[in-house]
This record gives sequence, C-alpha cells and structure tokens, in this order.
Amino acid sequence: MKIKYLVSSALVVTLTMTATFTGAFGKAQAQSGTQSYSASAGYSSTAGQDPWRYQKLSGTVFSDLGYNSATRRWDHSGSYPWVSSNAGHPGKDFDSVRTWVAPADGKISISGTVAKGDSLGDGIRAIIQKDSVKLWSAHVTSKAEVTPSGVSEVPVKQGAKIHFIINRVNSINNDHTLWNPRVDFTPAQSPAAGISDSSGATAETPPVNHLNVEGFGAVANDNKDDYAAFVAALDQAKKEGKSVYVPAGSFHLSRILTLDGVSLKGAGPQVTTLISTNPENGSIDMKGVGVQLRDLKHTYSTVVPRGNGANEKNSITVRGASQFLIDNVYVYKASTAGILVQGQAKQGVISNSRVEATNADGIHVTDGSSYITVSGNTVKGVGDDTIAVVSYLQDGAAVHHVTIKDNDTGYGSKARGIAVVGGFHVDIQGNSVKDTNMAGIYIAVEGSYNTANVNHIHINNNVVDHTGISAPQKHPNALVYASQGSIDNVTFSNNMFRNAAHRGLGVWGDGNIKNIYFTKNTLINSVGANTTFSNGIIHLMQNIGF
Repeated sequence: MKIKYLVSSALVVTLTMTATFTGAFGKAQAQSGTQSYSASAGYSSTAGQDPWRYQKLSGTVFSDLGYNSATRRWDHSGSYPWVSSNAGHPGKDFDSVRTWVAPADGKISISGTVAKGDSLGDGIRAIIQKDSVKLWSAHVTSKAEVTPSGVSEVPVKQGAKIHFIINRVNSINNDHTLWNPRVDFTPAQSPAAGISDSSGATAETPPVNHLNVEGFGAVANDNKDDYAAFVAALDQAKKEGKSVYVPAGSFHLSRILTLDGVSLKGAGPQVTTLISTNPENGSIDMKGVGVQLRDLKHTYSTVVPRGNGANEKNSITVRGASQFLIDNVYVYKASTAGILVQGQAKQGVISNSRVEATNADGIHVTDGSSYITVSGNTVKGVGDDTIAVVSYLQDGAAVHHVTIKDNDTGYGSKARGIAVVGGFHVDIQGNSVKDTNMAGIYIAVEGSYNTANVNHIHINNNVVDHTGISAPQKHPNALVYASQGSIDNVTFSNNMFRNAAHRGLGVWGDGNIKNIYFTKNTLINSVGANTTFSNGIIHLMQNIGF
C-alpha cells in the first residue's frame, strides 16, 4: 500500500438531505394543493430551477454566483462564497445565499435544520429573509442542529424571494455550514376539482391521451381482482398509442402486470394503490421504449421470504427497457427487490420515489444496464443494500454510466447504503446515507459473487452518518474492498463522514486495488481507527480528520 499526502488544510461541506415520502426531486405534492421544494433535491447547474437561485450578498445587494462544473458548486470566481447541492460557505466580502422564488401567491412553511460542519471557528449567522424582511436568524457555533422558528404559514406574493443567508461573524475559517431548507408552498387558490375516492380525497383529472382503467371493468376498493381490466386497458392503449390512467382507490392484481411500451399513471401515491395478491408473482414489469410508471403506490398484500431472489416477486422489474421513467412511485413491501433494472436497460430515470420494507435491495441496477439516473428518492428499512450497482461476470457487459444523486437512504437498512460492486463510470453525489448495518458507501469487487472490475467511480458531496452498525463485520462509513480483480480511479471528494459505528474509512482486500483519491473530505470520528488503508495507492489531499 502506498499513501500519497498532498496539500492538507482545506475543508469540506455537505448537507444531510432529509426527504419525506412527499419530498420529490426538488418539488413534490405534499398534500392536496401543497408543493414541497427541497434545496438539496432541487439543486441544479442552471439557476432558477424548481425555483432555486444561488447568490451572494453584499450589504443589501444580491447578485448571482457562477456555476463551477469542476466542483459542481456555485461560487464567486472560483472562491468564497459558494453554495453546493447541500451546503454553503460565506466569503470575507460576500454572504452565501440560496434563494427560493415564489411561483404564485400563497403561503409557505419552512423546515430544515442548520448546523456547522464542525465546532471550530467563531460560528456563522444563519438568516431567513423574505425580500428585505428578516424572518429568523441565529448564531450557529457547532454541529448541534438548530431549527428555525416562526417561519410557518408565511404569506407570499408571486415572485417573492426567500433568502437563506450564511453570514460570517468575523473570520471565515471553518464556516462550512450544513443547511437543507425545504419550502412547503400552498397556492392561494385551491386546484380545480378532480376525481374523489370514497374517502373524499381529491385526485388528478385523467390526462389527455390516457384510457381510464375503470372503463375496462376495474372497480376501486371492491377487494376483487382487477388484473383482467388492466390487461385489457393496456392492450387497447397500445393499439391507440395512448397511456393508461388509474384513478384514486385500491386495485388488486393477481399476477405479474407487464407494461410493454405502454405507460401507467395514477392519481398520486397518496390516493392510487395497486395491491399484488400473489407474493411469488406480483412484479410490475416494464419493457419497450419510453415506458413510464408514475404517481401511484405498489404494495403486496403478503410477502414471502427472499429465498431464491426471483425477480417475479420484485415490486418493479425493468426488463431491458430504454428511455424509461419511474417517477413519484411509492414501493412498500416486496419479497425481493423494490426496483430492479436488468437486461441491458438503458437511458432510464428512477426519480422522486420512495422504497420501503423490501426483503432485498431497495433499488438494484445490474446486467449491463447503462445511462441510468437514480435521483431524489427515499429508500428506508430495506432488507439489503439501499441502492446498488452490481455487475456479475457471468452476465457479460458490466453496468456503466450510472448517476446516483440527491437520494435519502438508510434508516435501518440491513446491508450497505450505496454500493458499486462491479461496474464503471458511476457518479454518487449529493446523497444522504444514515444508519445502515454495513458500510454507507461500498465500492467493491467480490470473489464470492464473481463480480466485474471497478473503474472511474466518483463519490462527492455526500453525507454518510453512523453506518457500519453490525458486528462482527464492523464496516467503516466508507469501504473500498477487493477480494479479486481490480479497482482503479475511485475518487472521494467533498464528502462528510461522521459518527461511524466502528471505524471511519477503509481500503482493503486481497485484490488489485490501484488509485484511490480522497480530496477535501471531512471525517468526524470518535470510535475505532479513523482510517484503515491496507491496500491500494492512496492519494490524500486537503482532508480534515484523517
């Protein structure tokens, strides 16, 4: 093992992303008429998206920062202040500002705690300001989380600007600040009436170019099998080049439901539920080009043990689809995986969804799939890894070009947080991983599963908090491991690793581990070794706590 130390002095900032079921990638419907805008999930390299802006403040003048593609931050001429997907740092002459712009008249409620990245320095002033009126401020001096008060039910006019300001006290040293505000916005006027279920909940009016499944004999909330009606609706929709709409209510499916180039849309995961009644054959399978599954909940009435891990008992299985979309879907319970992508599927997106209580991985990408984006999801309490990229040598082509960003994961999940076990060109950015039994971030080649080599993995701007809980494994918060094959060009940058259950960071194994880079990371660790580097060529630059 070789360890190369470069300049060591800088700092890193990241922000715990707190997502809820209603929290989507930037914006989601939290309740009827209410939209939630998450700072971390809505982060973009384009100002004004969802509708966030990234600014600096001097006196009373706000001006826009520039986007730095190398650091993936908005900054002032490559220096302070800056705003990242999940943090901010003031400068000597300018405050760091994240700004939300009201899309219409209404009311807002603001949530999300503020904390320093460490307890050094003289602290910062955190300020919430509506246009020129200060709503709240606090002097934040440590890692202890501070909750803003008095920022609920605040009236706003269209175009009103809500500024989240990080202001230096004296020195800017150690002023990296963790702040993930969420704005819940309720328009002044209620949306037009739609479809109501028996409980009185209002659902979306069926969109244009959709066939309503009720027109083919499906009946909500009658506890009878609706499978035949769904098949008939999908068949007719394919003939007409349309999609299928599922209104509010619960619908039962006795077999695997296949979406072959036909999209299925519900009225929202709060009101539309598909219940699979056969725990061995209940997957929603997605095939073809451009297939979409959106705005509904899928669950099983009962589940069976994971056993052979058959894909027929997943919640959702993408079978070689291209240009697919899974968005705003709530997966609750499955005998195996929540969402599995296989068969060299490509150019797909899994976004704004929640996966919970599965017996295997929450989201699993495998079998040569490529150009897949997994963003803005919440994965909690699953039976294995929360999000995994896995390439088995027996499958031939390895998984490649996968982006895993702005997800909120862990919460008692039984294995790793985010894992890459064979594959290349995988970006892991802006995620929160918390309370997993094994490593929060796991990059590996495993002989026991005969997985492929690993190359070009970038892990940046993530927060990994209290992972590796299980003994005797005693995984660190992040682990690079090879028992066969090779791992090369793995880069950890601008991450926060804290509160490890047994030890901080690790690189080990008998395989051929080459270049592993740690740059501008912060490690806050009080249990076990800070680092266990027993293999590989380790490059260290500007880290804290190593």
